[in-house]
Amino acid sequence: MHLGGERLRHLIILLIPIFLSAYTHLWNPLGFPSIHIDEAHYMRRAMLVIQGMGPQESAASGYPRTYDHPYFGQIFLGGVLRLIGYPDILKPGSDEQSIKSLHMVPRLLMGILAVIDTLLIFKIAERRYGMTVALIASVFFAVMPMTWVLRRIYLDTILMPFMLSSILFAIYLRDNDNLTKTAEGKKYKISQVTLILLSGIFLGLAIYTKVPAFTMMPLVGCLVFFNSKKRIKSLGIWLIPVILIPLLWPLYSVAAGQADLWVYWVLWQTERNKPLSVSLTNFFQIEPLITLIGTAGLIWTGLKKDYFPLLWVAPFLIFSYFIGWVQYFHLIIIFPAFCISSAVLIDRLQKFIVQRFRTWQRSKILSHILFLTIAIFGLIISSILINSDVNNSYYKIYASIAKNIPDISNANEKQNANVTVIGSHWWVWDSYWITQYVLKKHHLLIDPHFDPNFKLPITTKNVIFIDDEKFLDDISRKVRSDNLLSIRQLHNESMINSTFFDNVTSSDNGIYPNNIYSIMILNENHPTGEVVIKRNF
Repeated sequence: MHLGGERLRHLIILLIPIFLSAYTHLWNPLGFPSIHIDEAHYMRRAMLVIQGMGPQESAASGYPRTYDHPYFGQIFLGGVLRLIGYPDILKPGSDEQSIKSLHMVPRLLMGILAVIDTLLIFKIAERRYGMTVALIASVFFAVMPMTWVLRRIYLDTILMPFMLSSILFAIYLRDNDNLTKTAEGKKYKISQVTLILLSGIFLGLAIYTKVPAFTMMPLVGCLVFFNSKKRIKSLGIWLIPVILIPLLWPLYSVAAGQADLWVYWVLWQTERNKPLSVSLTNFFQIEPLITLIGTAGLIWTGLKKDYFPLLWVAPFLIFSYFIGWVQYFHLIIIFPAFCISSAVLIDRLQKFIVQRFRTWQRSKILSHILFLTIAIFGLIISSILINSDVNNSYYKIYASIAKNIPDISNANEKQNANVTVIGSHWWVWDSYWITQYVLKKHHLLIDPHFDPNFKLPITTKNVIFIDDEKFLDDISRKVRSDNLLSIRQLHNESMINSTFFDNVTSSDNGIYPNNIYSIMILNENHPTGEVVIKRNF
């Protein structure tokens, strides 16, 4: 009876962060956050997988960055979506509701992954530090504003459950006395070799999703080594899948005779310029509380010679400092460490309060005030964010683009397309995965900003222009190429078909303070104001 009561208590405690996470990550995925250009890139590649065209995107598909990321992200996303019959199950069309449905399904999948992340963080913290730390850490991860990033279709969102699973299996290598003493604990005990291989496989898949995940190797490697009683053999077994799985990416390029392209695009990633300091500033603006408390927790655990959170954070930050290209959302993979270190510190404070005021009957209630205050504050801020709608105008624009590309029954190949869509990077690529691969409205793209050396003349009979401030700026520069002059002449001969007004303000870095001391990133990297769709047919 006592054992059953403990299980029920454990289940109730576990369900608290799970329900909170389900609310903050699955509620209103269409309205918030704003659609990011990277989501379109990953969806386009997933559609290639769904249609049996393989994970490798070729330059012939219209996007020249053939080796900018490994393949598992699009394999996983495309595989799961195909398993549920996406997109055919939605019976998609060019109307606004269809466009919304096409965005809804993959965003819901990202939300489910975030709920799984919450469960994994609970289990990691529980095994390492106990039930109280597990509850605090997982609740912070569930409700604090920073994790709205996981609502977007990012590679970072996809790799997170694989990375956390790798850490969890490595922690499970160390016996938990409370479990192994029972007959049931012995019955379900997994062999060490199996746990080591599972940990290596999951970390290998995380790296095969996005290269910076390799910075978790010091953390997981140390866990495997020390939790297997310092056996070098165990570390060697673990390293086999960690190294071999990501090697599939460069090996493919060698087999395809494109090793030079692989080197070029990997180095290109390091040549982009957004230093770590900027992203850390944004990280702090979005999540000041957990950043401060988590940093204090990192120092506290370090002083206590518990290097688990520090090994999670330090290698990634060192790598990011030298790589020179870090977006604020890249930091999400170290956010669980901040939640756990915050929980460890708060748990220690709670114990201190109980000991200091042990004669006071309400000392336990007092000890929980800090945790509850932070959690409630985070839940309020997250609720305000996730109940906002910043995407309504985008769906209307995407639908209008789709409607203005005519259906050509014999346009089964790209060379048969009879429409060229011209505009800024944000609009032409955001809609391309829908129009080209879902609706099969084959068309060509020209993006004067990112591809100023595009070839003319335009070979299609019809042209659609999406006028936003970036595109209009590109074709009105004082120093003009012959290509831009030709585009501008064709643009001037076109007629206005649809006009939209974006209802979200913007700034250079997409950071928006509001009056509740939080940060809303609403419309990053998207133009604002009037968006006009023109065509010359």
